[in-house]
Amino acid sequence: MATGSAVTRVTVILNTPDDWFNWIFLCRDFAKDHKIWQYVNPDTPKESLPDLEAANPKPQLTDYKARASKLSDLSTEDRDSYRWEVEQWRLDEITLQKQERALVQLNTEITRSIATRHLYLIQDLPTVYDRLVALKKQFCPSTADRSRDLIVRGCAKYAGAW
Repeated sequence: MATGSAVTRVTVILNTPDDWFNWIFLCRDFAKDHKIWQYVNPDTPKESLPDLEAANPKPQLTDYKARASKLSDLSTEDRDSYRWEVEQWRLDEITLQKQERALVQLNTEITRSIATRHLYLIQDLPTVYDRLVALKKQFCPSTADRSRDLIVRGCAKYAGAW
């Protein structure tokens, strides 16, 4: 007997501060799965974010010998090292391209998962990070707000018991 497993896709529409924690959880989950959270985490100051573009500089012949312009300018040992580094760079480039595609996907998902009336908040913002920061500023409840909400909910729960 074969068992089928259904995949359920969860979408949370960010409309009010009550939606924030579930919404950002889904964004964070996607970003961590695609190894891009460190580039978009809205809790990280912008100046502390790693630069995805600068993460993978291509090896240069001149890294091995000043004024080298072709492989034959390098010693056999340096040539082998250079070829190995270029191969590693290519593999890293594949990962980088996947991360860039994931950033585009996350950006699209952010746009699709916020209430239409809030699109103005992110309309002119160029990066996923900038959009998440703007949305956090608008929707993330403060610690005081959350504490007050928990107290109100707790009181309402117990008030119904009496």
